[in-house]
Amino acid sequence: NVVVQTTDTVRHVEVIRAWLESHKPLILCGPPGSGKSMTLTSVLDTSPEYILAALNFSAGTTPELILTTFLQYCEEVEGPENPGGKILQPQSGTYQKSQWLVV
Repeated sequence: NVVVQTTDTVRHVEVIRAWLESHKPLILCGPPGSGKSMTLTSVLDTSPEYILAALNFSAGTTPELILTTFLQYCEEVEGPENPGGKILQPQSGTYQKSQWLVV
């Protein structure tokens, strides 16, 4: 996919890149076809420190479907602050510690 360089697309890419570098949650909102997925994907494709786990929601999305998607990229480990509890972390054998999983 090719992103056509316009003033808006360049600005959007730079805003998303800066936001990702802050490691804060982000939700992209907008009407269908406005370029949310295309812009995010173009940023992530040029940034090896991020792995994209794409989730598309619909009326049929269930918690089980979301967990199944997470488990394709993550592993369950014991929670250090909650003995017996589980947390998900990126698969240690697949991803480097410096990489971030973007969902």
